[in-house]
Amino acid sequence: MSATIQTATATTGSATAHTAVAENVSVRSVVSTESQSQVSMENTQKMAALMGRLGTTHQQVDEYARRRTEQISEEVAAAISRIVADTSIQQQTLLADANVRSAAIEEEYKHKLQQYVEELDVVKAQNLSTLEKDLNLRQEMILEDARKRIDALNEEANRLKLGVLREAQAQANAQVEVITDQVAALSAEDASRLLTSTATTVITTEAKATGATHVEGASVVVGKTAETVHTSSSHSSSSSTTKH
Repeated sequence: MSATIQTATATTGSATAHTAVAENVSVRSVVSTESQSQVSMENTQKMAALMGRLGTTHQQVDEYARRRTEQISEEVAAAISRIVADTSIQQQTLLADANVRSAAIEEEYKHKLQQYVEELDVVKAQNLSTLEKDLNLRQEMILEDARKRIDALNEEANRLKLGVLREAQAQANAQVEVITDQVAALSAEDASRLLTSTATTVITTEAKATGATHVEGASVVVGKTAETVHTSSSHSSSSSTTKH
């Protein structure tokens, strides 16, 4: 069976004129062209067949693209699930590591804090010891000053007491002299009346003062005794008088 081939012919023509002038000479040329084209109808049928196949191919491409898209979507979803699971595992691992490191930091902080507290306790003990020594020294100075002031008061009191005792002793001596003179006068009178009498008069005067202070082991004792003896004798009798 022979195929019928239909053809279509198209003819086109064109002309071009060109003129060249050189001095007094002019040359004019005309160029004409004619082209003829033929299109075979067999090519048109092939084109129609190709267009039909192109529609089928487009559907096949769409189906392939749909299947590949679904496959890619499934693969992407699976990959995302794996990434999410891996991320969750990494987060759990990170959290566990953070807890371990946090516990280590906390333990180190407690240890350093304990060391710092111990160092502070040592410094505090040293400062308190220094303060105690300073307070003891100041207390000793205060007590020493108090002792000196008390000793000065005691010395002044003793001086005043000694002055009083000297004055009292002088008064006692004066009284003894007066009494002695009186006894001598009486003895002279007795001697004139009693020829054989003997009179012995002993007068003893004692003044004693004891001063005690608040300072332990400090005391003052001042004592003085004055004794006057007067004797007169006669042939009759004797008498003795003692005054304390």
